[in-house]
Amino acid sequence: MDDKKNVFLRIVHEDNETQDGSLVVDFGLIWKRMKRYVAIWLCLAVGLGALSGAGALFARNSILLGKAEALIWLADSGYDISKIKSPSVIADALNKSGMDTDALETVRNAITVEGVIPGDAYERMSMYYDMIERNIANSDIIHSLLDTDYEVSEYVVSLDYSKANVKKEDGILFLNALLRAYQDYCFSLYNSNTALQNPLNSIDYRDYDYAEAANIFSNTLDDVSLYLRRLNSQPMAEGYRSHKTGFTFADLLKIASSLKEIDLDRAASYIMIHSVSDNNAEAQVSYYGWLIENLEQLRAVQRTRLASLTDAINSYDKDSIVVLSGQDGNFVATDTEDMNANYDAMIQEKLNTQALISTYNRSISYYQSVIDGFTRTEDNTFISNQTDIEIVKGYLDNLYGNLTELIENVSLTANEYYEKVSFADQIRVLVPAILDIPSSSIAIKVVAALEGILLFIYLCVSFVLGVHEANPRRQKEKSKEEEQPAPLTE
Repeated sequence: MDDKKNVFLRIVHEDNETQDGSLVVDFGLIWKRMKRYVAIWLCLAVGLGALSGAGALFARNSILLGKAEALIWLADSGYDISKIKSPSVIADALNKSGMDTDALETVRNAITVEGVIPGDAYERMSMYYDMIERNIANSDIIHSLLDTDYEVSEYVVSLDYSKANVKKEDGILFLNALLRAYQDYCFSLYNSNTALQNPLNSIDYRDYDYAEAANIFSNTLDDVSLYLRRLNSQPMAEGYRSHKTGFTFADLLKIASSLKEIDLDRAASYIMIHSVSDNNAEAQVSYYGWLIENLEQLRAVQRTRLASLTDAINSYDKDSIVVLSGQDGNFVATDTEDMNANYDAMIQEKLNTQALISTYNRSISYYQSVIDGFTRTEDNTFISNQTDIEIVKGYLDNLYGNLTELIENVSLTANEYYEKVSFADQIRVLVPAILDIPSSSIAIKVVAALEGILLFIYLCVSFVLGVHEANPRRQKEKSKEEEQPAPLTE
């Protein structure tokens, strides 16, 4: 038997009118048709793949058009969100993102800021519009809904790429830089940190006599310690450690105490014991006597002020507030005292006055001890030897260096605390602008889908043409039946 033979699959389809008609499906002919049109299919597949791939990539890139958006939160209405569009803020953001500042106005016009209505207020407003649409004429309910009062704390900041004439990558980078620039602007404008002043930068302690220079250091250390205690008393400052200096406020307060109790006391005691001075004893006694008189006059003024503050505080009537509490109509009235701002201000002023009086007392006692050292001889002819002078100069120089370093660390730590902790809780970027480009797999899927459709069409055409070629007799009979005239009817 010959192995090379054609295998036919005959599918019989019984017609309603003819029972001997059959449909032949010849897979050999179908395969010939597939081979005949394979070149056309390949050409169409390559061309369609290129066109669809280019189209998918273009569509992918076209998604870059639109807006970049970010969500920012402000602690209270004291921060002006409109300042985010100020030229200084935008210029800072352009510099940080490496963009040309000449495009400032173009970028500025592409920025929009919209407030986000709180959820409860939005629901009340929705109820109002719903009642209007349903023609519900209940004036009391409508007026209560109209009285909806809310404060916007969240804002959507948007940047239109086409208006700004920037790519999406640059737009995202700029928008995030704009939010940081606005935070920096608000920090510099609304920062509640009172910068610590360093008097050592404005005066040269070497221009003063040794005893007076030591007193200048003492007053400076008092100011630093008071400043650190105020910072360390804040709730958020507890345990805060600076990344720049590595210190906490408690650490810096210990350093200040150490400088005063060891370095300063060592220098001041040596000056008093050995009566170290560059001037003669008589001139120094007259000078420190004059300082004591001035300090006593200032102390008298502050003591009078302290007495007045004490009387005002003792006779101050705090505001009384009635609080109604309870439910089901059974209310209980309770009186409470409000520690208002005026009363608190007087208490703080009293504490400051007491601290100032203590400083005057300490200075007066110190200068009196210096005078006693110079007048221990009957003729007041005591003159300091050069060895004592050099020792005191070394003490003061060492104290000056340590105190300057302390003040610098205190300033850095305080600024970082207010920027990273205290102020950071006032303005927060809830949702930054994020670059979200669709994956290339989308383009691959589009090309694969179109190629699949083309392959299906190619297979269907090959099958139909193969079947048509395998059934020539059926087609001829069908043609003859169509050409035969219809019989005449009587």
